[in-house]
Amino acid sequence: MTFFIQPRRALYVYLKNLKYAHQFKKYGHVTYISQQMNLVAVYVNEDQVQHLVDKFNQMKFVKTVKVSPRPDIDPDLGDQHDDVFFENYDHDKEES
Repeated sequence: MTFFIQPRRALYVYLKNLKYAHQFKKYGHVTYISQQMNLVAVYVNEDQVQHLVDKFNQMKFVKTVKVSPRPDIDPDLGDQHDDVFFENYDHDKEES
């Protein structure tokens, strides 16, 4: 038996009224509910993201739905950023 990591993505759903927040439990894992921002964070499977975004946008009590860009971001940022920082740092030291 082999195990694999199920790719997931966060959806941030802004609501008109927070009393509907419990309804999102049937679509995915609700991790956060903000009372001040009327926000619900729901983790769903990657293959269902587009379908659920369309479904959430059709609901009358939903203002907007934002998809997390987290899986698309390169966590390493490459070595180029470090080189640019240190070049500027060395240049500032030489001027002093």
